Amino acid sequence: MEPEMTLRARMALNAYRLLHGLAFIPAAASLPVLEHYSRRLATGLSDYLGNVPRAEKPTLWIHGVSMGESMVAAGFAAELRRHCPDYQIAFTTTHPDVYASFIKRKTADLVAYFPLDNLIAMRRIFDRWKPAAVFVAETDFWPEFSWQCHQRNIPLILINGRISEKIASFYKTFKGFSELVFSAYSLLAVQTPADAARLEQMGVDAAQIKVLGNMKADLTPQRNIDLQLVARWAGNRRCLVLGSLHPDEFKLLKPVFGKLLDRQTALIVAPRNPSHASNWLDELRQIDQGTMLRSQLGDKSAGSILLLDTMGELAGLYALADAAFVGGSLDSSVGGHNPLEVMQQHVPLVMGRHCRNFADIVEQLHASGGISLVGDAEQFATAMASLLLDAGSAEKMVAAADAVLEKNRGCLARTLEAALTAAHLT
Repeated sequence: MEPEMTLRARMALNAYRLLHGLAFIPAAASLPVLEHYSRRLATGLSDYLGNVPRAEKPTLWIHGVSMGESMVAAGFAAELRRHCPDYQIAFTTTHPDVYASFIKRKTADLVAYFPLDNLIAMRRIFDRWKPAAVFVAETDFWPEFSWQCHQRNIPLILINGRISEKIASFYKTFKGFSELVFSAYSLLAVQTPADAARLEQMGVDAAQIKVLGNMKADLTPQRNIDLQLVARWAGNRRCLVLGSLHPDEFKLLKPVFGKLLDRQTALIVAPRNPSHASNWLDELRQIDQGTMLRSQLGDKSAGSILLLDTMGELAGLYALADAAFVGGSLDSSVGGHNPLEVMQQHVPLVMGRHCRNFADIVEQLHASGGISLVGDAEQFATAMASLLLDAGSAEKMVAAADAVLEKNRGCLARTLEAALTAAHLT
């Protein structure tokens, strides 16, 4: 017997299925072209249609999209495997680098691209995997996917959840989709009270929500052994790492890069999207002719600026920094990226003032003196230079951030306990 659904949610599901059907015709016609240019389609077309390898025993399915979410998924998968040894771990993503990382590290028993969120593809993957429970890392919500879990009575659980203002605004506007998606969740484990408040404003039952903190405080970034090459390039120079920069931030900060460079200082610049690296290279070579891409770095490479054009290394690279800046925080439309990756490497941290995505942790850092918040390029340059010149202040900042990090530990254990209970796996 099919579970009950409100008329509003039923209308939302039918409209969603209709739109998917209409979009499929032109998409199918362009497949030969798209498959030639898209790495995802070239390697994952079968997965997108739901044709994933069949599970051989009871399965627990984890889904995560970005590198940050895959870090959460990997840490959670390891704990699930330890507590549920009789189950296979399945993992899906939409990101080719995340997909490749899980395959390489054998983090899960089954790895696939997340299928198209239509009735046929979703039915196919659910029939092939028959998951005992499904876990979504941080934020990636799909109507058909959620409905399949609800219809099949499969526990659906959000771990380390983040609910942005943009997501909340959409679901508050389209109540039918909110009911369709979030009524399927047995548990929504979120990072902060603000995330919980947004869910409640969207009409989600408070009984489904638990505020458990940020799981990344418990996870150590994986280090790629190739980082030794970067360390040799940096040598004995002081090193500044600018992580996850957006194009507008790059334009804003680039004029002051020259002020930070001297014979004793090296600069690592990491675009949020590595595809920007090739466009930024010529601009950075106007500041330092020796600037080169990380992918082209060799044992004899010189230069004072390194431009990161690879995926999965930034979290480990922070370990080389004498001070680090986390991007997305000078761009009000973004709201800041993850400061925990810097904190875990015990490095002095600088960010812009737009940090709503990590407001809770940044507020704690600011109150304790564990972060330097800046509003423009000149303040950025002053803060970074000050941290290089004043070792005592840098040490105090790191000590304060370490205390905040320690205060936030334990989320992984709390989440695992709550998730196992919600999934009836205890």
